[in-house]
Amino acid sequence: MKKVRSRSGKAGLPPGSLVQVGDVSDRRSHVTAFIFNADEVKELEVADINHLPHPDPSTHRLWLDLDGMGDEQALALTGGRFDLHPLLLEDVLNFDQRPKVEEYADNLFVVVKMLDLDEETGALETEQVSLVLGRGYLVTFQEKPGDVLGPIRERLRHNLGRVRKAGADYLLYALLDVIVDHYFTIVEEVGGRIEAIERKVSVNPGNEDLLTLQELRSLLISINRYVMPTRELAGRLSTLQSDLIEKSTRRYLNDLQDHTVYIAESIGTFRELLTSLENTYHAGVNLRMGQVIKVLTIISTIFIPLTFIVGIYGMNFDHMPELRWRYGYFGVLGAMSIMALLMLAWFRRKRWL
Repeated sequence: MKKVRSRSGKAGLPPGSLVQVGDVSDRRSHVTAFIFNADEVKELEVADINHLPHPDPSTHRLWLDLDGMGDEQALALTGGRFDLHPLLLEDVLNFDQRPKVEEYADNLFVVVKMLDLDEETGALETEQVSLVLGRGYLVTFQEKPGDVLGPIRERLRHNLGRVRKAGADYLLYALLDVIVDHYFTIVEEVGGRIEAIERKVSVNPGNEDLLTLQELRSLLISINRYVMPTRELAGRLSTLQSDLIEKSTRRYLNDLQDHTVYIAESIGTFRELLTSLENTYHAGVNLRMGQVIKVLTIISTIFIPLTFIVGIYGMNFDHMPELRWRYGYFGVLGAMSIMALLMLAWFRRKRWL
């Protein structure tokens, strides 16, 4: 079971201390490695980081993937193996990081969020992915097993696309691209929910619809919380003057930024649509309430004079001529019926009915 540890738990500790912040994971690290070039690929299960092969960066690239951040020793060994800065490792264990990119002496550090929707509740689920780009290698750190990076692994195994032919910087782009592409899937699913509630609100708005609209608005705000900094991240990567990113890769990073801009614009459009739907909902509820009030008002208006007549003949004075009249009861009922019909005809003529 996951626990939550706040930043205050690190108070007083030296900078670079390996302490998990956020949803604390107790999962042991599962380490896999891809060593590849244009002609071959080796996929390895790494039990001990110390036994990780040292490929020649001039001929091979390395992708080391750590799933599960419950093993701080494995993280420390990885940091030592690739000479990673202690502050970088500290950020890896801070699962509340905002998507960002930072430059270090020999590598680039990128933080991004993988997003998914819970199948049962529809709530947003997030997982932090930290990526470290160096010369000839890419190291990724994930909170837990299970991700959306399967297509990249398949490209490596079957030599599809450019991923095995290009450098580690292109692999960084490819991983970011597949994560951002999954944002499209989530936004489209939310868009489908909005379309469904739009049809319902337009035809027959119910009390539960307002709650659904508010939940969808909250969900879009949560998604946008990660999309906006990811857009900034892609923009900075495309303009970053680092020799770790080749010029040919920058074109792809520009495309990545375009994707994030499109997603952000889609979220903005959906939020405006939700605002419009809320207005439609309130207008529909007010219209329905107005119809009810109109019917009740007409009924009350009709019964006011009838009640007046009944009130008069309910006084039971001795000298009321109609009380002794043989047909008085039927006469009064007839007069009341005629009066009600005349009022209904008048309301219809005025188009109040």
